[in-house]
Amino acid sequence: MSDAAARFRAFLVDAPHWVELLSEEPARNVLRRDTSHPVFHGCLDWHSACHGVWALIAHRGITGDCRHAAIVDQLLTEDALAREAADLAARPDFEMPYGRAWFLRLALEDARVGGATRLAPMARSIAADLVARYEQHPPEPFAREYRNASWALTNLFDYAKSAENREILQFAHDAARALEKSLDVIPDGEAQWPDFMAVLPALCELLVRVGSVDASTVLGRARKSLFDLRPVLAPTRAHHHALNFSRAWSLLALFEATDDDGLLSLGLDHLEAGLAHPSWWRGDYRAVGHWVPQFGIFALQRAFEVGSRWR
Repeated sequence: MSDAAARFRAFLVDAPHWVELLSEEPARNVLRRDTSHPVFHGCLDWHSACHGVWALIAHRGITGDCRHAAIVDQLLTEDALAREAADLAARPDFEMPYGRAWFLRLALEDARVGGATRLAPMARSIAADLVARYEQHPPEPFAREYRNASWALTNLFDYAKSAENREILQFAHDAARALEKSLDVIPDGEAQWPDFMAVLPALCELLVRVGSVDASTVLGRARKSLFDLRPVLAPTRAHHHALNFSRAWSLLALFEATDDDGLLSLGLDHLEAGLAHPSWWRGDYRAVGHWVPQFGIFALQRAFEVGSRWR
């Protein structure tokens, strides 16, 4: 067993503890009345509330503990969801694409963990909206933060796979394939971007996830730029506090696809750096507490998924 593999196994032993701690934040915050939205009114804004609810369901999926189920059920009522759907339909640019992609992830988790179908109608509409957007405005491979196309297309692909929607699967595949050439023009300086969403790692994950480019080819063309990334140790603004987590989930996905120990070590470096600073994810509510814990849970979920399939 390699040193990286041994380290990964040891990390997974303690990882449930981190999931428990991180879940305490959205459990407190999703019921807040920070906005007037029917369902997603806590966590300061719509998309943070959306992935706050996702995190509570993901906690159950990881741990088997249903302690947060009542909170989720209190929010995801038929009437409130109908009003959320009407609001999104009336405002086609609202939370497009970032928050809507998170809703697809939420719908996937709700169906996977609890077998629920309550989010399916809204998810179908949102998936169609994302397709329409990218048909009109082709995705930009290195768009940053809320405009990140790789995040949106990855979630669209995962949703379509779960829903067995061949048309959307093909759309996501073709859209990703069109981004392959961007690996030849990777911008310099991402290692210094104070963002919350990884860009090149997310693009590489997308290409590998949809199967549009062979994993070894992606790594061969992007390896140097990927390994220029180092964990954030001194965040320079609020959004910077979650970058370790978003890099980690994509790096772990790339490790799974390539079995490259360097990617595993780099992913763990980022994940551990984010977890090691609790004030970065349960500190000031407006800056980090309302959203960063959810990113940590997603990174940990990815670690468990990779660990369960990896030998």
